Parts: sequence; structure tokens; C-alpha cells
Amino acid sequence: MTRSAKPRGQAMVEFALIFPIFILLLVGIFDLGRVIWVNDTLATAAREAVRFAIVHGEKSPCPVGPPAPGAVIPAAGPGCLNPAPSRQAIKDLADEWAAGTSTDITVNVCYGAVTACTSDTDAVGATDARGTQVMVTVTSVVGLSIPSLVGFTGFSLTASSTMMVNH
Repeated sequence: MTRSAKPRGQAMVEFALIFPIFILLLVGIFDLGRVIWVNDTLATAAREAVRFAIVHGEKSPCPVGPPAPGAVIPAAGPGCLNPAPSRQAIKDLADEWAAGTSTDITVNVCYGAVTACTSDTDAVGATDARGTQVMVTVTSVVGLSIPSLVGFTGFSLTASSTMMVNH
């Protein structure tokens, strides 16, 4: 009994029809995993930056928040990377934690009772005194592996963390 070439050709056609769908599914799973990783990384960056901010309040040798009216602003001391007060130290820390997620990372730091932190705007009269609320928001643009197939190139993910100044 001899085999005909027909079944082999049929398998080739079935493979050609299924393979692109399989690859698209595989890339979609990869992108979903990457989005979950970026979201977790941004949350960690916001959390670590706000922790840095709450321990560098007005009593700290290197305060980073807005000073109280009439407060003496110390120059950069030992261990201080930036002249005090400076939000840049908080932003640099968040950027370090979020490195690898995107080249388009935005970090906003807000002091005082704010409900959202979309720019570096403090609540009226906010200082870096103990008990003041600090919110750090980290935003990153996430690109997809195959943007043309789904119709858009990427989207923004945002994570924020809020704590009270303790030092």
C-alpha cells in the first residue's frame, strides 16, 4: 500500500492556518505578563519613593519636602544628594525603581491632603512636618509588541502611594 501526498499537503495547510493564531496568542500572553510586571514595578517605585519622603521630613538632616514658613533650610549635608528641600531626590528614587519599564516615566510628588497627584502641586499650607500626607504618583507608557494588529501603540499605567511624614 502506498501513501498519497494528499494528507501531507492537508497537514501543511492546517499548520499554515493555525500557526499565525498560535503566535499571536503567544505574543498576547507575553504582553499581558509584561503589563502585569510594569504595573507591579510602578507600584513598588511609588511605595519606595513615598517611604523615602516620609522619613526625610523637617526633622531630618536632609529634608525633601516643602519647608514650614520661616524654617531654616539646611544646605546639602552629609549623605544628601540634592540641596534641601528637593523633590528631585524622591523623583530620582522612583525613576531608579521604575527603570526598565519605559523611557517615558513621569513622577509627581504632592504634600498635604490631596486626592490626586497629577502635577507637583501641594495643598495650601502643606509642609514637610510630621503628620503631613505625602502622595507619590508614577506613570509610565507601556508599548505592545505588535501594536498594528490591535490598533494602538500603547497605553499609560499609573500607580500611587500615600503615607504620612513620620520624621
